[in-house]
Amino acid sequence: MAKTCRRPSHGPAWKARVAGSMKIAHISDLHLTVGGEARMAQNLEMLVAHINALSPDMVLVSGDITHNALLTEAERAAEILAKLTAPYYLTPGNHDRREGLQAAFPAAALPAEQQAHLSYVIEGETLRILALDSTDPDAPNGRICQARAAWLEAALGQSAKPALIFMHHPPMKCGVEETDCPPMQGADLLAKVVARHLQIERILCGHVHLPVQALWQGRLVCAAPSVGMRLSWSPNARASSQYFSSPPAYLWHMQNSDGGFVSHEFTLDDPAGPFDFT
Repeated sequence: MAKTCRRPSHGPAWKARVAGSMKIAHISDLHLTVGGEARMAQNLEMLVAHINALSPDMVLVSGDITHNALLTEAERAAEILAKLTAPYYLTPGNHDRREGLQAAFPAAALPAEQQAHLSYVIEGETLRILALDSTDPDAPNGRICQARAAWLEAALGQSAKPALIFMHHPPMKCGVEETDCPPMQGADLLAKVVARHLQIERILCGHVHLPVQALWQGRLVCAAPSVGMRLSWSPNARASSQYFSSPPAYLWHMQNSDGGFVSHEFTLDDPAGPFDFT
């Protein structure tokens, strides 16, 4: 399939929009397949329409874009995400292959300059987004190596602007056996970098298929829910690797004009209402 996706614009128009406030749609764990069940693709189509109606400044896609790491799956995801009216950016997950994402998506959506890890920086007037590739073929729950820690240290050292780190794997344990065991390799390397840079506002990730928030190294980690596969989890029992078919959901992060950040969750579950409070 030829790459016909619209290339996101990262020029002056985007920088002008973030001068006052910033609106970021954050989706994760698309797990698209081709030739089988179409539900996840349909959910992604619904999310794209919902996001377009809200006009964010950018969309972040935090990995597991494909389910079986197939090029055809990445191409299907690229076809749907091309309908976004805002610029979008990717980071790979453990279900993806770097070369497949690079082949399927426009370079503007994955503007990494090095091949060993697809990490890069999105520069804005009031905010920087640091996409950190946390994937490793031998580490399903993520790995930060010396090279990636050094890259992040150097990138953060270039500016004192508020920054978001955008990656697939949460750096800490989430109380979910499937994603905690084994824990992320090299989390200690990441912790040392994060602790040194006070401008980090959030760490945005996915992987756990649940909306999870936790303080880690004094920073708020926000894990986005899946596009349609909610992990089967209980705080009182060990769960096997299972999921529920769930409505599309995503996170919405806002940098207000005073510089503060707030995060919300959207779930497209068609609730009754709205009703007035009485």
